Order: sequence, then C-alpha cells, then structure tokens
Amino acid sequence: MNNKKNILISSSDSKISKILTNSLKSHHLKFIDKKELEYDDPNKLNKLFKDIDIYVHINYQGLNFSGYYEMIDYHTRKTYDLLFAAGKENISRVLSISTLELFSEIESNLTVTENWEMKFPADNIELLCANLSEKVCKEFARDQVFEVINLRLGSFDKKSDSRLSEKKLSQCLDKFLHLDFTTEQIKLSKNPFNSARKKGPNWINYHIQDSFEGQRYLTGKIDKFIEDYK
Repeated sequence: MNNKKNILISSSDSKISKILTNSLKSHHLKFIDKKELEYDDPNKLNKLFKDIDIYVHINYQGLNFSGYYEMIDYHTRKTYDLLFAAGKENISRVLSISTLELFSEIESNLTVTENWEMKFPADNIELLCANLSEKVCKEFARDQVFEVINLRLGSFDKKSDSRLSEKKLSQCLDKFLHLDFTTEQIKLSKNPFNSARKKGPNWINYHIQDSFEGQRYLTGKIDKFIEDYK
C-alpha cells in the first residue's frame, strides 16, 4: 500500500522549512517559490495545489521579508488567498506550522494549554504575524473548508527548555498526515478529538516540544495522542 502523500510546503529556504523537508522526506514534496506570490490575480494560485493532498503553511519565520508591511500582507491577505486556492482545489487537510514562542513572555509558573489566546503588540512583528496567520487558518477551519491541524512548535535549540527534536516532530507529523480524525472511534474518544476541537469543528490544536524534567510547556495532550494512536 502506497502511503506517500503529495505535500505542498509554503517555502523552501528557511530553517523551519528545511527541518520540515527532512521530516517529510519520505513523501512527494513541492514548494511555493516566493516569485509565485507576486500575483495580480489570486486565481493564479490554484495551479499550485493541483494534485496536492496536504498543504503545509508556515506561520512563523517561513519567509524573509524586506519590511513590516510585506510581512503583514503575507500573513494576512496572501495567506487568505493561498488557503482559498487550496479550498478550491479540494485540499482536505492543512498543517498550520506555528510556534510556542507565542507564549514566551508568560510567567513560567503558569500552565499554558492549547486553549490559551494571546494578543501581540505591533512591535513584536514576527509573533504578531504568526498570530494573525493562525487566525486566518482558523477561519477556514471554522467554515469547514478543510481540516486545519495547528502545530505550535518548540525551539530547535538543544539548550532551550522548550526544545523540540526533529525525531519527535517527525513522529508527530507522520500521525497527522495519515490519521483520519473523522472516524467514529476518534469522535467518541475524549482525546484528542473532543478536547482538540473546542475552537471550531475542523480546528485541531497541539503544542509540541520534547518531554523532560524542567520542560517549559505541557505536552500531555500530544504525548497521549502519540501513545493512543501508535
């Protein structure tokens, strides 16, 4: 049985896109070139999603931009246009790649869960854009255009208390690529389906970092998910 997916990733030249590429190397990968985002008609984006099974949209540090306006425009209007094109081409699942840095200013003694919501000042442009991009993805999920699995990733710095290994990321991605979240077994289970979809019928949110003594963020939800669906 061929389990290889046709996957489109929103960029190819950033650190996170290279890590994702390595984690997904057993699949058929395509990438969006930055020049393809210089369009005058959003309908031109449709062709990017032809014969694609899953779209991976990087919300945080996925592309290099020349200024604040360009960053905000990409993470709002162009993200919307890309997701609209994905919907028109009947993409059924989108992986939204975000960051646990969204909660880096929260006091370490507080328990941060997937249900937390944050607002960001305009002077923290990268986190503001990550948050805005998440919100655009969430709206498509709420409208049931497709299923969005939002992954807030830890740091790839091995010394960080929110560190995430490529091994664990690969393990998680493999589950998210193949698991059918609409099966009755998962619908009836308390984890992950019900708890994961409080924010909308097709919005599934996970915080991912390595599990170890002194870790910064809770990982009980993702760890139980991996254990339950081996």
